[in-house]
Amino acid sequence: MRRFSLVWSGQFLSAIGSGTAWFAVTLWVWGESGSATLFALLTLLSLAPGLAMAPVAGVLVDRIGPRAAVLIGDGVLAVTSATVLTLYLTGNLEIWHLYVIAVVEGVMESLHLVGYMALIPLLVVEERLVRANGMVSLADPGAEILAPALGGVLLAMTDLSVVLVLDLATFLFAATVLLATPTPRPAPAGEEGDGEERRSWAVFRADLVFGFSYIARSRPLAVLLGLFFVLNFSGAVSYALTTPLIMLRSGDDHAVLGVVLAAGGVGGVLGALTVSAVGARVRRMTLVLAGMAAGSVVGPLLMGLAWTPWLWIASALAAGAVLPAVNSAYQAIWQTHVPEEWQGRVFGARRLLAQSSLPLGLLVAGPVVDYALTPLFADAGGAPAALLGTGKTGATALFLVCAGLLGLTATLTAMTSPRLRGFGEPVTAPSTGREDTLR
Repeated sequence: MRRFSLVWSGQFLSAIGSGTAWFAVTLWVWGESGSATLFALLTLLSLAPGLAMAPVAGVLVDRIGPRAAVLIGDGVLAVTSATVLTLYLTGNLEIWHLYVIAVVEGVMESLHLVGYMALIPLLVVEERLVRANGMVSLADPGAEILAPALGGVLLAMTDLSVVLVLDLATFLFAATVLLATPTPRPAPAGEEGDGEERRSWAVFRADLVFGFSYIARSRPLAVLLGLFFVLNFSGAVSYALTTPLIMLRSGDDHAVLGVVLAAGGVGGVLGALTVSAVGARVRRMTLVLAGMAAGSVVGPLLMGLAWTPWLWIASALAAGAVLPAVNSAYQAIWQTHVPEEWQGRVFGARRLLAQSSLPLGLLVAGPVVDYALTPLFADAGGAPAALLGTGKTGATALFLVCAGLLGLTATLTAMTSPRLRGFGEPVTAPSTGREDTLR
């Protein structure tokens, strides 16, 4: 784990820096525009193009290698931060600049993430993949806790430029650590054809569809990916509606909302630390399926039914703790069962297919609540009103409960699949001799 821990330390620090910069930039956009629509558009532009380009990123990862892909992704992300810094210091920064940069950053983030996931199996043996992925899972909740606090303090004491300089410094640190850490090469891809033929458009198109066809041929992986598509949709709905529901039921109590959101980050840290320590002792598919079922219950289902701050905090804490365990085991399954030389293309296809439900959930949550469900609760009474509330409160709660039930149903259905039973454990002995191929 030594080499991986070195790389991870740089990437973790860079994630905190990026999270802090993103928080500061979104506050700047809100301060300049005061528009929720423009704010939401910035988030969507940072997500959707990256998902669409994930298969292309996967092809590049397999062609240039995971480490090179991570370095290129981080390098371009550093350039975008430097561009924003320059525009801000010269007084020329406008909101439309950030929209263009958000698209570039989304695409480069895909390249970075696919490369990072393919890099991990080159640094640790199969038996420690869950632990390594658990450490990687610390980045999201860590940024969720630290980035708003750090960004808020820096903006109060200085301005946006200091935050962007910090982001650049963390990118430089991560790249330096990765360059200085000996990294094994992936196994040769083994495709036939000379260099000119490998660069042809026909071959590139074949590489683009390779990941999709590989997943389609592996029925257990296809079933698992379909399950994550459903869970990501449920999670996106939960993400979009949890804040509005808490504000509606608490009387716009921002302090309570802040504590609930922080509890989710704390839960994520605790869950990541736990799975890093003991996750290898539990069967991977058990972690995935049991975690998904538990997360659906304690997450959107409980949040939709809860009326008190203590239950909201408990729901956010428990759901946040479950997520790293599920993601760590899920990543380890794919890293174990996909050959190293194909992981870029397969992981790129997986990212597009599994996470395409995220923007779908974000887009439908608001309109469904506002235009489809709220009228149904306008004159609601009896048990539905007592359990969920009336008007928009009841509508929001109902959609959250439905999202939780959807995730739970999908997970329970997957548990009955014979294709998933016994699937996901290490299939090869630990490699010995990779040091011969260090670069």
